[in-house]
Amino acid sequence: MSSTPSSPAVSLGIAPPSWSTRLLTLVPLGFIAWLAMVFSAHPAIAKLGMSALTLAMFAGMVAGNTLPQRWLTPLGPGMQLARQQLLRLGVALYGLRLTFGAIIDLGPAGVLVPLVMLVSTMLVGIWIGSSLLGLTRREAILVSAGSAVCGAAAAIAVASVVRTDDRQTAVAVATVVLFGTAGMLLYPYLFELATQHLHWAVSERVFGIYTGATLHEVAQVIAAGKMVSDATADAAVVTKMVRVLALGPLLLVLALWPKGGAEGQKSRAERPWGAILKAVPWFAVGFVAVMAVHSAGLVPQEWKPSLLAFDNWLLACAMLAIGLHTRIGTLLRAGRKPLLLAGLLFLFLMVSGALLCAAVA
Repeated sequence: MSSTPSSPAVSLGIAPPSWSTRLLTLVPLGFIAWLAMVFSAHPAIAKLGMSALTLAMFAGMVAGNTLPQRWLTPLGPGMQLARQQLLRLGVALYGLRLTFGAIIDLGPAGVLVPLVMLVSTMLVGIWIGSSLLGLTRREAILVSAGSAVCGAAAAIAVASVVRTDDRQTAVAVATVVLFGTAGMLLYPYLFELATQHLHWAVSERVFGIYTGATLHEVAQVIAAGKMVSDATADAAVVTKMVRVLALGPLLLVLALWPKGGAEGQKSRAERPWGAILKAVPWFAVGFVAVMAVHSAGLVPQEWKPSLLAFDNWLLACAMLAIGLHTRIGTLLRAGRKPLLLAGLLFLFLMVSGALLCAAVA
């Protein structure tokens, strides 16, 4: 049983691709991401609320599920670079859009709602998974963490602490991708339904808090928020960062949680402190740092348009790579019980998150 999910190259003893290879194979992805930015600026596309991130995600999913795998395999190093380093850099630079005043404007709800949803989703998921669905405690924790915190990154980080195998980790990541993508596409229509058809008084700020507190991945939160408005995306990202920053304390709790029997003694003797430190979401710390620099007025105004365009390109590259990596067939074969648990948690997040936002936001 491995402590962390390893890449195929590492598992086979193959040296990882060089940076020159990663950058070279990133070029076609970067070009398509740029095209997504160009098309999203067209009035006909903008009228539909389709951001560059959403267009890039769609393009990746279509290509990933229709093109022969042998065509996409050479792009693997660039896809990995985009899904990991570029996404984290893009999230950190998103702080250029925000100031600490934006956090204050969210009010206590911007912190309270995501933390309550995180804790409640973990507890409900572990109970349903282990007591009702017959999953092992580790599997239940893994799927629940992906839904409760920050998607696939949380699932992989938790896997390194609770020591699940590669198959269990892959299944948990698959459930996050499936339901997170569904939520990314559904949430903008929920806002339209609530405000235009049901005539509920839901502000863009409140819906942003709801999105950030209940949707799975950071990239999905940004894409869904931008399909509503920039104000919604900003509120959603700040709220989401509260959940992301809570990953570190969650990992510490899981490492210290008492376990009985021989397994508990072994766990206490071999607590993976290095894995916890390695799994800390430093990009979220970077987001706060960039937001602090912006709040202090240290970013020249003439630089901001270029920096924001670069940030949009980074995030579009990441969404394209995520789409290319999303195989519908693989997701559906992830396993019925983990998929059922993730589906129930998806419904729990949507319904209870809406009720909580209505009560406190």
